[in-house]
Amino acid sequence: MLQKPYFKVFVWIVSSVFFFMATAITISTLTIGPTEQEVMQYMAGMMGSMQSLMGLSMTLEGDGQLGALIALASSITIPLIVISIIVALIVRLNGGEANDR
Repeated sequence: MLQKPYFKVFVWIVSSVFFFMATAITISTLTIGPTEQEVMQYMAGMMGSMQSLMGLSMTLEGDGQLGALIALASSITIPLIVISIIVALIVRLNGGEANDR
């Protein structure tokens, strides 16, 4: 079993995950936290991006054509999902017969 390719791949994946987990834990444990200035810069950036996104959403909310497009897209989403599931089942059930010929 140790010589099987799937077992070698499994061991490689497990060892890689363990290595990256151990590295992340070591780095996060040994590094010092951010300074007050870095935290304030991060918060200022987050507030700026939030303000720009709020401005964008307010602009989109006032646009009538875009609102109609969003309403149309949301009204056809569920039927498209159902149709795609039905088509996928048909292809899946009939696809095996085509490969057997």
